[in-house]
Amino acid sequence: MIAMRVVVAVLVMLLLTTSASPGWALCPNCLGQADSLTTTLRLVGLFLLVPPALFFAVAFAIRRLTRG
Repeated sequence: MIAMRVVVAVLVMLLLTTSASPGWALCPNCLGQADSLTTTLRLVGLFLLVPPALFFAVAFAIRRLTRG
């Protein structure tokens, strides 16, 4: 049941981030200076999403292991 919630949450997050094209950069300074998002800005935005994704993956694994 929890795994299904995690999958739904990840899908919703991906849907929301891909529907808002300026949101990929996640940097107000960069967004203000560029008319369009370059590949570099998209890569920076992706790297900013890595730490929270790792945290939730590890937290999910720990919860599953400690459940016994």
